Amino acid sequence: MGITSGLFSTNGLRNRGAWVVGVFAIALLVRLAMLGTTFRGNDTVAYYDDAQIALNLVAGNGYSVIYQYRNWLLYEAVLKTAKLDAPVVTGTRTTALKQPAYALILAGLLSCCGAKNFLLVFLLQATISALTVSLLFWWLRSISPFTALAVAVGASIYPAFVFHAVTVPESTTLTLLLIAVLWCSLTRLKETPSLRLWTFGAAIGGLAVLTEPVTLPFVGLWCCYAFYLDSRRLKTRLVGIVAAGAVIFLVVSPWLIRNYVVFGRFPVFKSGATGHIFNWGLHFSGKGSWISEDRLVALEKAGRAMSELEEEEAIQHELVSGFRNHWREYVTDDMPRNFVHLWWDIPRYWSNYSLSYLLGRRGPYVLLLLLACPSILRIVGSTMPTCAGVISSSTSLTSRRFSSAAPACTSKLRLMFESNWP
Repeated sequence: MGITSGLFSTNGLRNRGAWVVGVFAIALLVRLAMLGTTFRGNDTVAYYDDAQIALNLVAGNGYSVIYQYRNWLLYEAVLKTAKLDAPVVTGTRTTALKQPAYALILAGLLSCCGAKNFLLVFLLQATISALTVSLLFWWLRSISPFTALAVAVGASIYPAFVFHAVTVPESTTLTLLLIAVLWCSLTRLKETPSLRLWTFGAAIGGLAVLTEPVTLPFVGLWCCYAFYLDSRRLKTRLVGIVAAGAVIFLVVSPWLIRNYVVFGRFPVFKSGATGHIFNWGLHFSGKGSWISEDRLVALEKAGRAMSELEEEEAIQHELVSGFRNHWREYVTDDMPRNFVHLWWDIPRYWSNYSLSYLLGRRGPYVLLLLLACPSILRIVGSTMPTCAGVISSSTSLTSRRFSSAAPACTSKLRLMFESNWP
């Protein structure tokens, strides 16, 4: 076989299906090896919103969380010395803490294979994560085969990708796959625009919004960028973007309707974004909550008679009141310090230079950021998408998934990740 058509040639890398299968297999093997190293039994797994809701669905308690989890999530996690006053520890509470897509997947899996069968969940997540790696390779290899291979190798061994997929039963892994599919659809829309691609991408975008709330701006950007990349006449592009909006609304509308019926609010994508999650951010990424501990204890007691959204609104009201007294230090100190630390490290990690932390988190993150910088600069100076722009978008999304755009909105995800970090 000639060198131009061999498996290890440029053409082979660009066209041979064996490469896609091989990338998937290697990525999956790495994740299974990590699973074998970290898994210590189903009872040792720490689980949060998605799994909490899924287990209640399996138990016949509806879309809810147990009161013990509510107590911890909204109050106990940010209390340093005070204790709740005779808290409710039995029963469940209707929730909108998390969109339903992944919780329903987990509920279906656990109802068939046994509650708290987290080993099977991690096997599923390892497979989804490996699919994401192979999709990135398949998508990029037609543009730049060797760059695609480098991205595949990096995504296969990047510690955050590998570790999170097999230690925390949450929606992160599925969200990354959906984002990758969204960006792939943009490439196809540029090459062969059609209404079918518009509706397909919109359906994936709707599922992403129903999986993780932080994807909402990504989906909006997808619509704008798809409109820009579609090379057909204006009227046809307008039909595409209107159809995409209709499909996205159709996908998310059952969730919005459910929340309106349950909570009497519209639209409600999730509860807590400007309530307990912001309070988490102040506690873990800043100088502490703006709400005194005595006041938090009083809020918890009053919240027992409220719905989840009403309780979150009470917390939000206290935070808004506190902002008047703390806005200067928040704007001039807290936020700049988070920029200095790349929106990643919380205070207790600032002086952590252990080998496991450098190799597992800080080193790979800084490396990805440095590799992405040239592409980001080229995107800023260019009006047309390039190969570098596509790669930069992928690396930026995947590396930033665990830090997001603001410390207040990602503190819970950070704690979930850090509580499982060796």
